[in-house]
Amino acid sequence: MSRRMRSALLALAVFGLASLAFADAIGGVGDPGPEGPRVEPAEVEPPVGAAERWSFRAPRDAIPAWALNEIPRRQASSGRIWARARWHDAPIYASRNTRFGLGRARRSAAMRATTSSRNAHCAGRWLHLASGGFACTARGFDARDEPPPPFATPRPPAEEEVLPYRYAMVRDRAAYRFRSLPTRREWELAAEGRAPRSAERLDGDYFVAVDGEVEHLGQRFVRTARRRFVAASALETITPSRFHGEHDPEGLRLPIAFVIAGGARVSRIVETAEGRVRAPAGRAERYARFSVAREVSARGRSFVVDAAGRAVARDAVRVARGRERPEGIPEGARWVHVDLDEQILIAWEGDTPVLATMVSTGKDGYETPTGLFRVSQKYVSTTMRGDDPTDGVYDVGEVPWTLFYDGSYALHGAYWHDGFGEVRSHGCTNVAPADARWLFGWSTPTLPEGWHGIREPGTWVWVTGGE
Repeated sequence: MSRRMRSALLALAVFGLASLAFADAIGGVGDPGPEGPRVEPAEVEPPVGAAERWSFRAPRDAIPAWALNEIPRRQASSGRIWARARWHDAPIYASRNTRFGLGRARRSAAMRATTSSRNAHCAGRWLHLASGGFACTARGFDARDEPPPPFATPRPPAEEEVLPYRYAMVRDRAAYRFRSLPTRREWELAAEGRAPRSAERLDGDYFVAVDGEVEHLGQRFVRTARRRFVAASALETITPSRFHGEHDPEGLRLPIAFVIAGGARVSRIVETAEGRVRAPAGRAERYARFSVAREVSARGRSFVVDAAGRAVARDAVRVARGRERPEGIPEGARWVHVDLDEQILIAWEGDTPVLATMVSTGKDGYETPTGLFRVSQKYVSTTMRGDDPTDGVYDVGEVPWTLFYDGSYALHGAYWHDGFGEVRSHGCTNVAPADARWLFGWSTPTLPEGWHGIREPGTWVWVTGGE
């Protein structure tokens, strides 16, 4: 058997079905062309550990099982009555003598409570929630002797899913969002471009969380999670990104490279008497990932190389690297590192990395601040608004799995784009839905039973780079 045939059989044995990813490739990084040298595949050791399950194909599981981890709740069963939230974001207070918001509850949420004495800070009755905090019957709550039935609308957020709502983008900038189903006259005014008092024109980048649809005035209207109404013809359903990172509760083997450019060329780096030569080995799919064994230079370009000797250009990947736990984070604590230079997020348990993924942070003019922070607020979802001098007004409904750590800066799920690995946000760190759902369940603070959001110190967040 020739040396060439032995090498080919070894390559098939090592890579198995993964080799099919390269079968129809044409050329490669640094392809020497038809007149260039013909190079034998290098005989290399097979990948070990987690690298055995990776290839240059992107994962096919859009929602991996690990992403739907449990969202812990602080349980509270004592209390003589039930407090039920009546508002979309009913406020929960730290005490009866302050307006400091401790958290929120969504409409229909019911929690055990006891009545408390009246005072000037609440025009109704104070309710002392068994899960902590106080609610006011004049500001979003009522009190019931028995477990209250839920309101008919909206539905509660689906915390067991990768996204708590279905979402749509407003594609018609002449559309209106009505506070209630419009009268015929209001609908006629909107059709003429004259804003009714009960409506808001959606002239900007608007996204809504969908709660249902109703037929009215011969039209279909979408009901949003805030119980507003938009003509269905003005909306386009959003299909969220299928991307997700790598997770291993026992500890990831770093560094890991994520491919950001679909069709990136894969080569073999082979040492010859004339120096380092790159032989074509196929193409890598966008969002594929592999374990990095080393970085090399060849013909003036940098490459990352896996344990099998296959290489991808450094500028076609983002690399998740290990870091020492920074001073200030206690030993054994959970923390998140955001690397602005690589657009990478790594979640750590003490000194063990358990999740690595690509993110999208602040674009020019909206840079994400660096430093060591702690999660200060945590919400299943919250609406974010702003005004971009280039793109105009934006209004993003029910941004999922939100962890605020520095004022209005947050880690949160992004259902509206699929550009992870590149900067694009207004300063927050955009996380793919599956990764954001896992991060929310893994991080602290822990939400009390019935709460939609809480203000309390939690998981550490360390942001570096961007200089």
